Amino acid sequence: MLIAIVCLVGLLVPSLVAASEAACDDPRVLRFALIPKTNAQKQQQEFRPLQVELEKALQRRVEITTAPSYGAVIEGLLNDSIDLAELGPASYAMLLDRKASVSPFAALSSAGPAGANVLGTYRSILIVRSARGLAGVSDLRNKSLSLTDPASTSGNLVPRRFIQQQTGQSIESYFGRITFAGSHDRSIEAVRKGMVDAGFVSRTRYDEALTAGRVGPDDLAVLWQSEPLPQDPFVLRNRLCKTVVEKIHRVFFNTEPLRAMLQARGAERFIPVTNADYQVIRDMFSER
Repeated sequence: MLIAIVCLVGLLVPSLVAASEAACDDPRVLRFALIPKTNAQKQQQEFRPLQVELEKALQRRVEITTAPSYGAVIEGLLNDSIDLAELGPASYAMLLDRKASVSPFAALSSAGPAGANVLGTYRSILIVRSARGLAGVSDLRNKSLSLTDPASTSGNLVPRRFIQQQTGQSIESYFGRITFAGSHDRSIEAVRKGMVDAGFVSRTRYDEALTAGRVGPDDLAVLWQSEPLPQDPFVLRNRLCKTVVEKIHRVFFNTEPLRAMLQARGAERFIPVTNADYQVIRDMFSER
């Protein structure tokens, strides 16, 4: 009887493993999406080293696309047409609010105390043209405003909370006209060209524009900046097979082949993150 049971178990184990593997997704092409931050071609070029390493590890093609909007990435993850994505913290909170089956696993680091690598941060800032002589939020009543995207953290979620706290009014009530630029770069450009009176953007994107010379040091003034916000999470669909997920993790956390890419983004490495790292944004989203 014991021998018969052992034999039966031996027959069942491969079947159970096969069934488990069949229940997960092992895409022939890994689809990697980026939220729009700057020029699409530039973004994809920045991620080329990561794309190369992923293709080596996974032994398959990896398609990287810069989505036309944050919402397009959210919908792609919800309908399983995207496997891996870089999201903003607010768009991640939106995904969870819609019961999406995704998990954050990596984000860019920054140097913490004694040089330790900790979760990187950035800030939302309010910018205006220096020549306009606008000194604060009180000068912007009924003026025009550029936001980035409805699912942007620094370009929509945080600004709405700030204006409500500062003025006691919604952002729509306080400003005379609001437009969504679609990316931080386009919002910065709209303010610089005088198409709008003010804009909320990511400090990181603004500093990049200054360094690249797209904005002169005296063109714009920063009227306000937020408290530090957690860096953008990279997320994976939960239905991806464990072997695929493990290989992706190994690529992200193997720093040396990605060093130039990471340094160009002002980071030392990718560090592991969990849902808890974005609780502050989820709380902000739930209070909106």
